[in-house]
Amino acid sequence: MCGVLGVLGEHSLIDARNLLLLLTHRGQDASGLLWIDNDEVRTSRAMGSPAEIVVPDEKHKFILGSTRYPTTGRRVASEEDLQTFVGPFQFSNVSLTHNGNVTNLPALASREYDCDTEFLAERLSCNIDACDGDLVQAFRTLESEVDGAFSLVGIFEGKLFAYRDSRGFKPLVFGRNGNTTIVTSESTVLDMAGVKLERDVYPGELLIFDTGGALESHSIMQNVMHSHCFFEYVYFAHPAATIENQLVYDVRFRLGRALAQKFLRLNLDPPDYVVPVPDTSRPSAQAMAETLQVPMREIILKNRYLGRTFIMGTQEERDNMARNKYIYLDDKIKGKNILVVDDSVVRGTTANMIVADLKKRGARKVYFAVTCPPQTHACYYGIDIATDKELIASTSDMEEITRFIQADALVYQETNTLENAIGLKDLCLACLDGKYPTEHARKIRDKVQELGTTPNGRDYERDLSE
Repeated sequence: MCGVLGVLGEHSLIDARNLLLLLTHRGQDASGLLWIDNDEVRTSRAMGSPAEIVVPDEKHKFILGSTRYPTTGRRVASEEDLQTFVGPFQFSNVSLTHNGNVTNLPALASREYDCDTEFLAERLSCNIDACDGDLVQAFRTLESEVDGAFSLVGIFEGKLFAYRDSRGFKPLVFGRNGNTTIVTSESTVLDMAGVKLERDVYPGELLIFDTGGALESHSIMQNVMHSHCFFEYVYFAHPAATIENQLVYDVRFRLGRALAQKFLRLNLDPPDYVVPVPDTSRPSAQAMAETLQVPMREIILKNRYLGRTFIMGTQEERDNMARNKYIYLDDKIKGKNILVVDDSVVRGTTANMIVADLKKRGARKVYFAVTCPPQTHACYYGIDIATDKELIASTSDMEEITRFIQADALVYQETNTLENAIGLKDLCLACLDGKYPTEHARKIRDKVQELGTTPNGRDYERDLSE
């Protein structure tokens, strides 16, 4: 899960870097910008936040940006890693940035790649050459070859292009304002740039923009059903983002309202406060509080200088960050029944620490409500849940999870209320039900069931011939 940005039109590199900052929540491992300067491709990359990218105070017509969340290859550990692990990438006549994950990279690649964006740039360039420079036909070939999730923004022959795989796993939107065109992962970037959201890039659609503002739309491949990632709505996307005509804030509010109804059916002692785990669960906590007619109090405050625990690279890093991530209002906790609302319980690390911290500070009871249903299967499409064993719900039932996190009650969202809250039926729910929507992902799953999960690394990076 990464953030991508494409800008067409005279635009400041410094302003582009500031726009990329709005996608840091989608990937905080590293970031990069690429621009065209007098037909020369130039790049600047940095470990961590886009704020660290060094760029000249110049304007350019073509700019690409990326924030990296490592679902292929290891985390960036040094300055040397930046050149091969972090996009955007340029290969021959194509510059490219990418959000998603290629599941059949080992089967397609003739060599090892540190980043699947680099592979896609090279593959697309080779396809263009094989198709005598026909970008549309090159994408038809790419779509038939590549299994997985890929939302792309790139530059080819003086034009900006955007493509979203035919399943539509990852979001991609665009807007135009005068001579400026912006394509990006989330509409909040358009808002900041003062460019009106025009629409989503449709699944299986290739868009080609020229410098005069003209737009070409080409249907590359269509599926009857799409596979939009539900976790975008629950966790990854900014609450102000609009995806598939759904405001993420409203979705999270509806998730909280549905969860409150389930909480009421348990006939538990009423909570004194509903407490969100910052930041993504605030709309859901607000909805629960209103439905339960209980005050919402933000007694768990986030250390704003730390990033997202979920997308840290190792369990040790997640544990260390979780210990320092939150600050508590002790006076509001002692003797109270507290209903904590969080977006997900993936590994159980954060939930366990939060409940323990609240009880250590004198909470009478701690209930834990989760807006996402139990995740039981690995994700192969861009969320770095490499194997089932990383998921507490894959090996533990509800009672066991409740004991592990030390809660007095645990309430999970139901899958049907999740779908209703999002307002879409064509969602990818593979991490909930194990039903992977693409062919190669199903092969990976069959291999995992036959041989067991890989002891090291990710299941989708394994050699299926083993």
